[in-house]
Amino acid sequence: MSCTLYLIRHGQSLGNVAKAFLGHTDLDLSELGYRQAECTAKFLIQRKIDTVYSSDLLRAYNTCSEYLKLSNKTAIKDQNLREIFAGSWENNTFDTLQTVFNDTYSVWLNDIGNAHPNDGEPVKDLTQRVIKCITKIAEENDGKSVAIFTHATVIRSFFNYAYGNSADSMKNLRWATNASVSIAEFDNGKFSVIDYSIDDFLSDLKTSFPANV
Repeated sequence: MSCTLYLIRHGQSLGNVAKAFLGHTDLDLSELGYRQAECTAKFLIQRKIDTVYSSDLLRAYNTCSEYLKLSNKTAIKDQNLREIFAGSWENNTFDTLQTVFNDTYSVWLNDIGNAHPNDGEPVKDLTQRVIKCITKIAEENDGKSVAIFTHATVIRSFFNYAYGNSADSMKNLRWATNASVSIAEFDNGKFSVIDYSIDDFLSDLKTSFPANV
C-alpha cells in the first residue's frame, strides 16, 4: 500500500501583492488568489482525494475552501503545515529585507536550505517540522490520496527532501507557483516525487514570487 500526496500552494495572497514576507502573518487571498483557488479546485475534483488537510492560516485554508465547496468534504487544520515563522522579517517587503537584513537575507536568496530569519525559524527546523507532519499524515492514510493545502517554503523544503537532496541543494529547486499542485508518493517509509508545481490549468492566471525571494 502507498499514500499519494497532493501538496497545494495557496493562491495569490494580499502579502504576495504587497511583495511582503508574510510567514505567520495571517492575511487573506487577493481577488486573483480566489480565482486561482477556483481553478485548482476544478483540477483536484478530477482526482480521487480521500482526505484533506490544511494549514490554519487564512491564505491556505481559503484556497482549500474552494475545493471543499466542490467536493463536500471537510478539512483537518494543522498548525504544523504553516509557513516558516519569519521573526523580524514578518510582513516586511522583500526590498526592505534586502536593505535592513542584508546579511541574513542574502543567505535566504543564495543558500535557502541553511537560512535563518532573524528571530525566526531556521529553514532546517521548518523542514524537520514538515517532514514529521507529512510522514504522520501519510502513515495515517495508507492506501489513500490526500490533499494538503500549504505554503511555498513548506513545499520547497519537503520536495527537496523527497528528491533525496541535502539542505545545501535546496537552492537549486525553484519555488512552486501560487495555487500549483505538487505530487509525491509515500511507500514503504519513503517519499518519491511524481510531479512538482503543476500549474498549466491556471493558464493566464499564473503568478509567482519576484526575483528577490
